[in-house]
Amino acid sequence: MRWHTVCHNLSVFYATLCGCHTSRTMESRMKTFALTTVLTLAIGAYTPAPAQGPYDNHADAHKDIEAALRQARADDRLVLLDFGANWCLDCIVLSRLFEDKTVRSFLQDNFHVVQVDVGNWDRNLDVSRKYGSPIDNGIPAVVILASSGDVIASTRNGALADARTATAREVLGYLQGWVARKPMHAAR
Repeated sequence: MRWHTVCHNLSVFYATLCGCHTSRTMESRMKTFALTTVLTLAIGAYTPAPAQGPYDNHADAHKDIEAALRQARADDRLVLLDFGANWCLDCIVLSRLFEDKTVRSFLQDNFHVVQVDVGNWDRNLDVSRKYGSPIDNGIPAVVILASSGDVIASTRNGALADARTATAREVLGYLQGWVARKPMHAAR
């Protein structure tokens, strides 16, 4: 197909869409074509930002964990480190399970949650190593810390790496089991 035929067809198409008559002058058709071309290029050049997931790639995991530990010492809660990435379906599923009303209530009452972004296995790997490399068998991975910073529990065995098959009730069961391991002495 020749270029002027393509231009004519596009201008006829545009004219049909906007209810204009096709018996316009060539100048009018060219203006219509120019407008259509500009709009097409503008729309084609638009690239939406990637959807924001639960893991903030700009967060400072070290500072966030220290802040959570300070809060835990003040209110005698545990710290839950949630290692994952926004590209990981199981990580997104787990974060949604954390939003279940029963799970969320239990989390809020017993934990300070820190989401640790591992990116494409290139972020916060030092944090993972510090807490026993829980991501070695997949993500999402969870580490539970006492307010002292000691590890109480970990899913280093990959227990949550297939979170897409988990239910809110199962996640709540994990959380309850981890709270049962909490040291009995006051953290203050």
